Amino acid sequence: MFSIQDEVECYIACINEAGLLPVIGISIILALAMFTIYFKTRKPVARLSSFAAGQLFIISAIAAIVYAMQCSQMLSIEIYLGYVTLSTVIILLLPRAYYKVLIKRYEARPITEIMDWPQGFVNDLDTKSSVYYYDSAVPRAFASGKAIFLSLGILELVDTSELKAILAHEVWHLRYNSRTPILRQLALMSFTKNRSEDELETLADMFAEKVVSKKALESARAKIS
Repeated sequence: MFSIQDEVECYIACINEAGLLPVIGISIILALAMFTIYFKTRKPVARLSSFAAGQLFIISAIAAIVYAMQCSQMLSIEIYLGYVTLSTVIILLLPRAYYKVLIKRYEARPITEIMDWPQGFVNDLDTKSSVYYYDSAVPRAFASGKAIFLSLGILELVDTSELKAILAHEVWHLRYNSRTPILRQLALMSFTKNRSEDELETLADMFAEKVVSKKALESARAKIS
């Protein structure tokens, strides 16, 4: 029969016997230091790096605890390992194919059916992704897997420079979309909130400003917000 008290006592005994308490303590201190840097810095790359480092130190502490466990039938350990395995499969593998589901769901069509330059623009930015459009009056653009999706609503709303800024923003996400699931998985494994979204959006905006212009990006955002 599962007993929280027995599990806690087993944790304490095993950690003390393994002599890993200093390692766990140092990992936690380093994690707190990284989170402090995260909250104090304003640079997107530094914020992402420091928060990810903090999560890794938490995971290191958890790994040390798991390694120290000598007790049999540790239900909490089994639950955690199952949780990590299942979430890893879902988060890291699903995005590789999910964009194909979105193509069918939105009945999306290649953008080249109505105009050629958006796909050429994306190709020039060194990405092998395809641009699709779908029938919706809601102005929306998003990226998934190896595709960029644009609604007819956004195509009718923005001009050429604004659409280029939107495409450049989404191209940045596609370039680094392999890192996004990893950041989400780190958050799940370390029991921390995923704080990567704002920084990723900022970095994508910075790329769009560099490729097109800040004015075009701000104008596009004003129209679709």
